[in-house]
Amino acid sequence: MIHKIALVASSIIGAGFALLAVMTLWPALRSKSLALMGTLLSATLIMLCLCGLFMMGPQVLIAAGALAAARISYEVATLRFSQDRYVILCVTAATVLTVASALYVPVALACAALWFGLFACKACAITVHKYRITNILLFPVLPFAILAHGAVSPNLTALMLATYVMVEIFDSFALFFGSLLGRTKAFPGVSPNKTVEGLIGGAAALLIAACAAAVMWEFPLALTAPTALLTGGLAVAGDLAASRHKRLAGVKDYPKFLPRQGGLLDSLDSWIAAGGGLTALNLLIYLW
Repeated sequence: MIHKIALVASSIIGAGFALLAVMTLWPALRSKSLALMGTLLSATLIMLCLCGLFMMGPQVLIAAGALAAARISYEVATLRFSQDRYVILCVTAATVLTVASALYVPVALACAALWFGLFACKACAITVHKYRITNILLFPVLPFAILAHGAVSPNLTALMLATYVMVEIFDSFALFFGSLLGRTKAFPGVSPNKTVEGLIGGAAALLIAACAAAVMWEFPLALTAPTALLTGGLAVAGDLAASRHKRLAGVKDYPKFLPRQGGLLDSLDSWIAAGGGLTALNLLIYLW
């Protein structure tokens, strides 16, 4: 299944480059197409790296997850904390939690329970949510640790890679339609570049792709379509959560990790929320 997902991802990337290449033939669209092509190239490199890591097995995934946890927690902590000792503590805690969650189901369950608890605090406007550490736990530390568990679980590994592909389809087409048709700001206070038209286009493209994959691989449409839409919704939530950290810190970008992508969290924020959310739901089903 991992190889099939990698093949589908390669086909989608190839189709994306072909579409953008055709668009460059129109002078009015050339500049936007070239800009989108650069962004797609950076996303392609991340996709290839992820596919390679998933094919190498759980040990490599855990090691890569630990490094990624250290980097993304560093990016957030440097924005939210002014003292180095808090940054070091946050990075250490996120790395240990990610590895422990990947290795032990009880730790992953505890992470999911705490994550849902913090959501409940936020929904009820409980003051504990005002502390910076709880915001960082809510996103990205806990969902990434939960995602790490899903990535190495035999029954969830393919789903986690497929989730990244779905997130990229959603984000790419949301950016594409937003660049061409976007007029109405969806979240002007947190993410001013997102438009309603772009989000609708991304959701439609994701739903079509997911249904096509379901027909090809004989998956139940009644499960595939809601999963795709949930993935798109969680992807938006992850992007907004990452943007909120930047807005609260008064900066435009995280410490740069990749050209055209900004920090590593800028590249993985949607996947962290979507993968963490789907894994948490599976853990709830496991408990049931």
